[in-house]
Amino acid sequence: MASVIETGDAAAAPGRSYAYGWYTAAVLMVAYTFSFLDRQILNLMVGPIKADLHLTDTQFALLTGGAFGIFYTVMGLPIGWLADRYPRTRIITCGVAMWSVATTACAFVRTFPALMAARIGVGVGEATLSPSAYSLLSNSFDRSRLPRAMSVYSVGIYIGAGLALIVGGSVVEAVARTPSVMLPLLGEIHSWHAVFLVIGPPGLLVALWVATLREPGRQAKTGDVAASFSIARIWRFLASWPAMSVALFLGSAMLAIMSYMDAWYPELFIRTFHWSVGETGHVNGLASLTAGPLGMLSAGWLSSRMIARGRVDACLRLAIHAAIGMSITATVMPLLPQAWAMAAMLWPIKFLGGFIPVLIPSAIQMVAPGNMRAQLSAVFGLTVGILAVTLGPVLPALIGDYVLRDEGALHLSLSIAAAIVGPVATVLLWCGLRQFRACLSERPET
Repeated sequence: MASVIETGDAAAAPGRSYAYGWYTAAVLMVAYTFSFLDRQILNLMVGPIKADLHLTDTQFALLTGGAFGIFYTVMGLPIGWLADRYPRTRIITCGVAMWSVATTACAFVRTFPALMAARIGVGVGEATLSPSAYSLLSNSFDRSRLPRAMSVYSVGIYIGAGLALIVGGSVVEAVARTPSVMLPLLGEIHSWHAVFLVIGPPGLLVALWVATLREPGRQAKTGDVAASFSIARIWRFLASWPAMSVALFLGSAMLAIMSYMDAWYPELFIRTFHWSVGETGHVNGLASLTAGPLGMLSAGWLSSRMIARGRVDACLRLAIHAAIGMSITATVMPLLPQAWAMAAMLWPIKFLGGFIPVLIPSAIQMVAPGNMRAQLSAVFGLTVGILAVTLGPVLPALIGDYVLRDEGALHLSLSIAAAIVGPVATVLLWCGLRQFRACLSERPET
């Protein structure tokens, strides 16, 4: 693969049409949708998978968080370096194909280690997407349009998660009626295995679609492109703006923990109110499909509007407001005594949760040097992966299994986890606001 070093400020060129940039954002959104569909489908199959593989809550959380999250984050930095140097569309194409094959492989596993290995493959494949996509979009849009483009791309999170919940709920109800199915060549398999045969292979078509995208011009000059991957180079940038770095990378990851705790929300309604899998899947899925995208698009529109009016710190400022709102709603929601009230609270949680995947990546792209955009996006993926993707599902399970020692107290473990991480995230984000403004003033739009 030949190194790509392109010059020119295409995104800022006078009179430039952004039509192809919006098309690129839409295609990447479809890829992100499949990413989260593949990632989230396990959340409504807790019962069948635990029963067939004899798993504890913590083991299941490792499938949705640990096994996926660790490799998703570890691979992010080297993939980020590749994306800063080589064609990003090719990297994404390979990644989409890999996670689609790994998802399909879940249909053939019969043991916990084998399922974990397949989920690791999904994590490695998905690690290629966001660092490369953020870099592509930052080269396709100017600063005032970038948050809106990020919101279009990031909508895939909630579309994929929502579809997984709605489709998964129906499938799991079918599993209860027909625990196994007969398929040509494969013979008899569990019905939950068949789910992966449905959602995995179509991703290969998405990979082919991504391969048709053309690369936008990079804004880095030839001499600025890193010749080799360097942790020291990344560290020097982070250390030069310590408070801002803590806010963008640690504060946002702490806040994202609450978003990833929603892996347990479908099960929360089952254990608390004895809902069927179909009922909880449809309600949680509808909230994801409506409130999540609305939150992302609102975050993109509000921040772009504020930036155009001179409020350059809009991305981080809005993230702080989202952190305050999430701290309250995610703590209160699991404790509500009525099912309808708990279900209603899903909407503000999903709405505010949609702010972070738009605002923080946009803020990072605004302050990142041209030759480090994908790598700093990968650092964001690293911190979010270690803290949010991994701890989001695992932290409530650990509290339930080892502190409360009661799987029936899921509502308490979710509330306790949110009450701990929410205020910490708010403080960390707020502490970086002044340095974020200072960094933006020293790094005019290029």
